[in-house]
Amino acid sequence: MTVNYANGSDTERPLIARKIHAFAVPIVLGWLAICVALTVFVPSLEKVEQQRAVSLSPQDAPSFQAVKRIGQVFHEGNSDSSAMIVLEGDQPLDDAVHKYYAALLRKLNADKQHVEHVQDFWGDPLTAAGAQSDDGKAVTVQLSLGGNRGESLANESVEAVRKIVAETPAPPGIKTYVTGPSALMVDMQRSGDKSMLKITLTTVTVIFFMLLLVYRSVSTVIALLSMVGVALTASRGIVALIGHSGGIGLTTFAVTLLTSLTIAAGTDYGIFVFGRYHEARLIGEDEETAFYTMYRGTTHVILGTGLTIAAATLCLLFARLPSFQTLAIPCAVGTLVTVAVALTLTPAVLVVGSRYGLFNPKRRLDVRSWRRVGTVVVRWPVPVLTATLAIALVGLLALPGLRINYNDRIYLPAGIPANQGYAAADRHFAPARMKPEILMIEADHDMRNPTDFLILDKLAKGIFRVPGISRVQAITRPDGTTLAHTTIPYLISMQNAIQVPTLKFQRDRMKDMLAQAEEMDQMAVAMRRMYDAMAKLSDNTHRMANDFVEMEQITSEVRDHIADFDDFWRPIRSYFYWEKHCYDIPICWSFRSVFDALDGVDEIDEKIGALVSDVQTLDALLPQMLATFPPMIETIESTRTMMLTMHSTMVGIFDQMDEMSENANAMGKAFDAAKNDDSFYLPPEIFQNKRFQRAMDSFLSADGHAARFIILHRGDPQTPDGMASVNAVRTAAEESLKGTPLEDAKIYLTGAAAVVKDIDEGAGWDLLIVGISAMCLIFIIVLILTRALIAAAVIVGTVVLSLGASFGLSVLLWQHILGVPLHYMVLTMSVIALLAVGSDYNLLLVARFKQELGAGLNTAIIRSMGGTGKVVTNAGLVFAVTMASMVVSDLRVIGQVGTTIALGLLFDTLIVRSFMTPAVAAQLGRWFWWPMRTGAIR
Repeated sequence: MTVNYANGSDTERPLIARKIHAFAVPIVLGWLAICVALTVFVPSLEKVEQQRAVSLSPQDAPSFQAVKRIGQVFHEGNSDSSAMIVLEGDQPLDDAVHKYYAALLRKLNADKQHVEHVQDFWGDPLTAAGAQSDDGKAVTVQLSLGGNRGESLANESVEAVRKIVAETPAPPGIKTYVTGPSALMVDMQRSGDKSMLKITLTTVTVIFFMLLLVYRSVSTVIALLSMVGVALTASRGIVALIGHSGGIGLTTFAVTLLTSLTIAAGTDYGIFVFGRYHEARLIGEDEETAFYTMYRGTTHVILGTGLTIAAATLCLLFARLPSFQTLAIPCAVGTLVTVAVALTLTPAVLVVGSRYGLFNPKRRLDVRSWRRVGTVVVRWPVPVLTATLAIALVGLLALPGLRINYNDRIYLPAGIPANQGYAAADRHFAPARMKPEILMIEADHDMRNPTDFLILDKLAKGIFRVPGISRVQAITRPDGTTLAHTTIPYLISMQNAIQVPTLKFQRDRMKDMLAQAEEMDQMAVAMRRMYDAMAKLSDNTHRMANDFVEMEQITSEVRDHIADFDDFWRPIRSYFYWEKHCYDIPICWSFRSVFDALDGVDEIDEKIGALVSDVQTLDALLPQMLATFPPMIETIESTRTMMLTMHSTMVGIFDQMDEMSENANAMGKAFDAAKNDDSFYLPPEIFQNKRFQRAMDSFLSADGHAARFIILHRGDPQTPDGMASVNAVRTAAEESLKGTPLEDAKIYLTGAAAVVKDIDEGAGWDLLIVGISAMCLIFIIVLILTRALIAAAVIVGTVVLSLGASFGLSVLLWQHILGVPLHYMVLTMSVIALLAVGSDYNLLLVARFKQELGAGLNTAIIRSMGGTGKVVTNAGLVFAVTMASMVVSDLRVIGQVGTTIALGLLFDTLIVRSFMTPAVAAQLGRWFWWPMRTGAIR
């Protein structure tokens, strides 16, 4: 049976359409009840987003696996969430700031649930320079937080850290900021949630006035927007219900895109429904007939376009990056709910309102202008196609200059706390200071020994020599520069330098030797004098000995004479001793005394005899003593001469040693000043040093099997140059370990550049996989609906061309005019949306082609252009404006996605659908509908 689609007089009434017409009021009440139930019993979508926030980190990426492995090895946690505290002062930081810093760290370490590790460099003098700015006015502290970045626990951890900072009073002039990747993620979520209401109000306001301009009927506009509101409430509520039950995780991007897609798609479907209804009414059909005409003409298009959008967004499940994966189910569910509303509630409202004449068209349908466009296209398809391709070329030529950016900071408001912290750090540190790379090597043995430290220093130097690297902090260079006094030339210089204080001591002893020689000279002079005196004494003693001998002889003679006298006078003497009163008689006592004195001569004689013996002995000894003096004097003089000779010799030697040691430590100082550690070496005893052991705690694992290196870039690591350095750093590490005992050590690398590199590779693969999958699914859906292989291929092909051109226009707008490079998420999100939505308008046009084929190929094109031109243009403009309204978001990424989709929709609506697709169809003729039978077509 041939159906005349052209006049719309077919009286066939589908079963579903009849049921909707019959139960219009219950359907309306049912949807309202669903919305009320979802609003009352299900938490808001933003609240569920906060509760079910998911990590945006690709956990299987090497850089994120490295983060977790480093945390495990160093016992610093198992998450990839990190934050940075920045302390900034007006003046160089003093002891008061140190006390505040210590108090802050004590509180942070006490919160084990939210803070897994605090990297305290500033608290140790050996590593303090690695955390403090060159001007001494700022310092940074890196924190490992609980939960993976973007998850609810990670967000709570950031809030907990900010609360601790807020509750700890800082010294005057000190400002403390909490920033870093996780803090930036929290602020991004907040900004996105705050912008949601602004985006929605802006979108609804713009759509209201656009629809009012199109329909000139307040009741029609209010009814259409009410249905959009029902679709939005139901979509958000159902997605919130799924998320609240734990079925999916949510992100601020998913919530924003879901809301905008629902509003745009709901408005488009409403325009399709009311546009087809008005078209039927304007050609004379009554309300009921126009309803069924509308239903037959739009339901398959709405269902097909809805399925293409849902299928395209579901293809995001194939993506590896969670930032894309999390968009799939919310957007698909929202689209399907919107389709359900468009296929049930919108017709039901149309039925109810039509009974009261609320939706009658207020202005005639202008088909002449669009039929003229169709006529031009049919008459000159090749020139029209050439012109559209030339316009597309404008956008395509801008694509090669595309620069993808991965720095989330520039896409967020400058006033958010995280960006304020980054700005504070930028005032005192190099831009890359807040975005370091972390490299860890893991060996099978304890590396805390001089041998392995030689290799670790070689590794640090190898990384430092990589172009674009400005600093490497490691155990052999804790503050980013070589450790002082750790080179072999310095150790040698120190051995010579030790002799300098010893040389002074020895010179002092030489002075003592000279003084001693002078004293010995004086002693020799004194001994000569003593020798002369003793010679005289010896001579005198000899004479005395002779005199004493003679005296002894004389005394003996005197004694003998006295004895003779005593013998003669003994009787008289006896009288003197017998007289009792002799003491009283003077003469008696006198004579008695004389006799007593004569008795003393005997004693004198005895004493003189003994004295003669002693003097003779002394006379014999003195010559012997005198004989010892000349050799003794000679010995003293010889010793003095030897001491003077030794003094002269040693003074000469010391003068030479002075000259030799004058620059004894010059070589060591030169190596230290030049920061040259080509001959680096640490002696074994350094490993017992308490300060050095504290430094090892920061750079070596507890068992010594792993060592990490903190690497800073010279420029921004989140650029192509930064990403290119990742492989160079890894290669440098491998080359440094090659041929050493650590050759088999495992290497882990993470950080800003490594993460961006993994995301860049993941985004590229995701775009390829998701884009191809979406195109295939869209092609299949369009093929099923059109039953024409070529038509389906043309629809998908024109959409791809439109996609390239529109994205080029976005590059031209954002990158070259506004000076803001596109975020990496924009490309994939825009591609999926434009693939799905862009095919919708072409599908509607081609479906109308198919309905009008009975009138002939060219006539069908002209009639289809006239019948759908205004409706599709209005729908496309509304959808584009809805997407463009996302530009009011505080998140510039959302604005870029919205404007890119809007540019694509405008290009697709005004160029592709209006000129390119009809021109291709006209040029291909019957082949456009191959393999569908077109024998009956004129």
